[in-house]
Amino acid sequence: MTFLRFSTLCALATLTLTGCSAGVDIASEDAFVSDMAVPTPADQSVMMLDRSDEIGVSESGSLSAEPDVITTGYLSLIVEVPSASADDITGLVVDAGGRISSRSDYSPIDYGSPSAYLEIRIPVGALEATVAAISEIGDVQESSINTYDVSLQKIDLDARISVLESAIERLGFLLEQAETTSDLIAIESALSDRQAELDSLTSQREYLSDQTLFASISVNLFTSADATPADPEGFVDGLLRGLASIVAFFAGLVVWAGILLPWVGLLAVVTTLLFVIRALRRRKS
Repeated sequence: MTFLRFSTLCALATLTLTGCSAGVDIASEDAFVSDMAVPTPADQSVMMLDRSDEIGVSESGSLSAEPDVITTGYLSLIVEVPSASADDITGLVVDAGGRISSRSDYSPIDYGSPSAYLEIRIPVGALEATVAAISEIGDVQESSINTYDVSLQKIDLDARISVLESAIERLGFLLEQAETTSDLIAIESALSDRQAELDSLTSQREYLSDQTLFASISVNLFTSADATPADPEGFVDGLLRGLASIVAFFAGLVVWAGILLPWVGLLAVVTTLLFVIRALRRRKS
């Protein structure tokens, strides 16, 4: 009888200990799961709104992600007056919400033809319409539009920025809890390094966003004198171009004759002096 009671007590104790350990394990697992819980839709919407530098609001009020490509291009035009056409292009770019990064005008005095160069930044949404409007200002000789995907760079920068922000927040908490001078100096040094790195990455992210939101287009403006000649069309066109080349050759020959004539005169004077000096030497000898 005593043995039966002893066995019953041991069994009850074993069941009690097993239930406690299971309760502890379940509680710890629940805590771990709660820590790793997936954000609710409400939390996700808050995170989306916090990323105001990466998300744009369309006219209808819906959120639209910024493009992940860098757009560049080149445009060459033949115009009558390059400087006046450059002013017209500037107006088109500003009206489209863009800006002029750089501009240079060349107005020769003695020789050469006038020209102009612009580096323009156009919002990606208005790129096609603006380029079409610029092309109507003159005759297009060359044009090209190129794109470069930078999605991976943006994702990498965002991840590194997020990690640094979390590290800076933890270091700020440790800085408040520091008790010794050595700990304070070490934490401030680490905090300064993390902040400098964060500022650098943030600047890179802002530059990358600007490059994706605005296309960079180089525009060259020339006059018809600098236009690339097209291939001759037929026998008559070839004959006329041949005659024009002969006229241009003789015109250039006349110009070079005028340039060389003073040098010929100078050479004649030097040659005459050399003959006179030789003649004088012979008489003395």
